[in-house]
Amino acid sequence: MAGSLKFDSGEIHVNGTSIVDDPVACKKQMAFIPDNPDIYEFMTGIQYLNFIGDIYAVGESERVERLRRYGDAFEITSVFGDLIGSYSHGMKQKLVLIAALLHEPKLLVLDEPFVGLDPKAAHTLKQIMRELCDKGASIFFSTHVLDVAEKLCNKIAIIRDGKLVVSGTMEEVKGDHSLEEEFMELIER
Repeated sequence: MAGSLKFDSGEIHVNGTSIVDDPVACKKQMAFIPDNPDIYEFMTGIQYLNFIGDIYAVGESERVERLRRYGDAFEITSVFGDLIGSYSHGMKQKLVLIAALLHEPKLLVLDEPFVGLDPKAAHTLKQIMRELCDKGASIFFSTHVLDVAEKLCNKIAIIRDGKLVVSGTMEEVKGDHSLEEEFMELIER
């Protein structure tokens, strides 16, 4: 979906646009955060965020407002002027989350987005994810923390050894069980 790997079958559309036919248009509408993002440690946080803002052509007033909003939400604004190389793992994760949110994507693809976040930042991210969904965005994220998936997701897919085992609404997948119970039953088959 993010363009890192070619897919064998099926189609991917972002807001009705085929990722094969117009990958640039699709990527302008989405943000991808890998589980271990590589970021430019020789830059300051604000340099990196402005670099990302320039790539996505985020206007000055929108950029300032979003950097303030998300920087304050993740309590990282005070270190925007510091070199990224001095950031902790959690601070880097917050920075890439802010960078991903900067252009207000319609689709977020997040690989283990809660790893490295302190409980308060994880709570903040959950709130932001809910707000984005309420505004019509879609979020596709992987997690090994099933409680998070159960609380946040309205649709779920369980993948085992690279193969889709089951997908559907949360109610369809878990039935009367907890997601953890259903997951354990599925992987033991």
